Amino acid sequence: MHQAEPEALPDFDTFGRAVAPNAARHRALKQLHTALTRCRVNDPLAARVDALEELFRWLRSRRGVPRIETSEPRECPELLRLRWLVRALEVSPALRLQLAETVAAVLRESVGGGLFGRLGLPTDRGFLAETIDRISRGFLPEPRDEQDLAQLVGRLWPNMAALRALGQVSPELLVALKGLLQNPGKALNPWALLLENLTDACSLLSLRISAVGLSDVMRARSPRVRLAESPFYRLPRSVDALLEVVRRYQTSGADVHQNALLLRAQMDDCHELTQRCRDVTTAVVTNLEQFGVSVDVVYRLELIERNLDRLSRLLRQLEPYSELGHAAEAKALLLELLTLRLRDRKLSDIVRGNLHLLARKIIERAGSTGEHYITASRGEYFKMLLSAGGGGVLTAGTTALKFLIGWAHFAPFAEGMLSACNYAGSFIVMQLLGFTLATKQPSMTAAALAGTLRDSAHHPDLSALVAMIARITRSQLAAAIGNIGMVIPAAFALDYFWRAQYGNSFLDAETAQYVLLSLHPTQSGTIFYAALTGVLLWWSSIAAGWLENWTVYRRLPEAIAEHRFGRLLGRRSMHFLARFLQRNIAGFGGNGTLGFLLGMTPVMGKFFGLPLDVRHVTLSAGALTLSVCSLGFGALRTPQVHGAALGIAVIGCLNFGVSFLLALAVALRAREAKRSDRLRLVRSVLATFVRSPFQFFVPPALDASAKVHGPVSIPPPPRP
Repeated sequence: MHQAEPEALPDFDTFGRAVAPNAARHRALKQLHTALTRCRVNDPLAARVDALEELFRWLRSRRGVPRIETSEPRECPELLRLRWLVRALEVSPALRLQLAETVAAVLRESVGGGLFGRLGLPTDRGFLAETIDRISRGFLPEPRDEQDLAQLVGRLWPNMAALRALGQVSPELLVALKGLLQNPGKALNPWALLLENLTDACSLLSLRISAVGLSDVMRARSPRVRLAESPFYRLPRSVDALLEVVRRYQTSGADVHQNALLLRAQMDDCHELTQRCRDVTTAVVTNLEQFGVSVDVVYRLELIERNLDRLSRLLRQLEPYSELGHAAEAKALLLELLTLRLRDRKLSDIVRGNLHLLARKIIERAGSTGEHYITASRGEYFKMLLSAGGGGVLTAGTTALKFLIGWAHFAPFAEGMLSACNYAGSFIVMQLLGFTLATKQPSMTAAALAGTLRDSAHHPDLSALVAMIARITRSQLAAAIGNIGMVIPAAFALDYFWRAQYGNSFLDAETAQYVLLSLHPTQSGTIFYAALTGVLLWWSSIAAGWLENWTVYRRLPEAIAEHRFGRLLGRRSMHFLARFLQRNIAGFGGNGTLGFLLGMTPVMGKFFGLPLDVRHVTLSAGALTLSVCSLGFGALRTPQVHGAALGIAVIGCLNFGVSFLLALAVALRAREAKRSDRLRLVRSVLATFVRSPFQFFVPPALDASAKVHGPVSIPPPPRP
């Protein structure tokens, strides 16, 4: 059968006179004519893709084009060019048919599953594999795949400027363009090919959601139901039934909109099941908050949530909308996919999404640990003074042992490990004896404060929250006074004992002079070292929260209580060990980490050739006292001692301030506290300090702030 000859393409003069009689020779119109004539359906796929890319480069150009009577004032150049394209297709049927056949051929030979069902979504390989994949994609070039529709769409809209221009396109203009690119006489409908890719993606997404939702690690934390009643089990079947309704009416030639009731009923069932899946993930999150958080579980939750969002978005494309409604939904979907493609290589996106819940739970556990550092009454205030005093006495011995380890001239690694054991052992003994180390408080109390700020975010009266800040301030002051107030006499007593036993001071004159110089705020690196120590103190609080979270997640206390050793030691002994671990595991983790960091940081600095050292306020106060004992009390009048004393004050401010600010910043971000709430809190604190400054230093006779809005501190997380 002889095929009709295709209609001849117009030359530029004919094209220009038909499209824009008043600007027939304009450069932009000549470029448009060249791009449209390059769209030849008989060319190979690579040539057709190149032709489409050239056309879209013309559309994205911001060079000036003639005004068109249908345009709005101050329209962007990209939108004006799109209007000229629509005008050109309207007046030239040959170019319109050629472009429509080119688009249809490209869509027919492309694979679109990645565009709708994979682009911007985390894979099911796990957090670590996805992180490595994003890092590699950020450094390695991407091979060109002509059949990958997701890659082609990314090249057509390569940057945010192109997305902003697309966002300004009206649904009416999209409907006009869609009508021009489909030819009913030749049964040519490029958009039907996109719909096939979209329905395939719906099936793929529902199966992926089902597989992850029914995995063992998720079912163990989900509400107990039979498998056939699980929404994750039913979702793929409901989606397949919906797609079958759509396909049946498309292949039979019937209009889906005439069967809106049947379509709506099946659509409602799909939406109901997606909501039930979300309810299950919410229940899993609740169980995580009770039993601890795992990166793997959080990653699976994120995977389910993102896939459910994408499935809901795709299902909306099948709703019985009007033409304008479908155009608006299609544009919104395309903008979302293109935005996700631009973010697809960013590592920060996956880290932020998957570590947020883990960070929040670690901060909450650090906050619950920090609540016992906050005093309310005068009795608690004086208990804090006594507790911190005991910590100061122990720190004097820790300081002396630090010098003894240094004088032994061990190998650097051995010296660092022995120093770490000295610090960690001293801090753990403080914990077991109920003593307090002041510098551990800020990073713990900051987490508790952030939790209270979140709970009081929408409350008009912040007096209880301000009162809690006053408690934290005076509690911190009491701990610092207790530590430093007792480490000084304890160091004097230690030196007196050493002098009585060995006839000389604990430190020789050379070491004492070195200590004074090392503590001077301007003649040494004291300021930097003190700030670095504040960072280490914050890290130790993170380690404490992480270890407690890990212990709860692994249900370690329950495992110890039910261990088979109970047959030998007795069940009461095992239950005692379980409770002991539950109460002290966070302290063990934080104290052990802090000791390791303080001991090994100088050694690692020497190893890498970096000027790293630590300055801890209580340890430095003990070292300064031993130096004064060695040089004699007359040294108290020398500028070296005055400079070292000033250095102690600087060290204390930086130890406390840096650790508190870091912990507060992370806790506020993890708890999603709004900036407006933070500013409102700052204003309230300043106003209260001006009116009543003494409550920030000394507890009032009756602290009734806890009765204003109920307790201001967050409750500790429930135990398994």
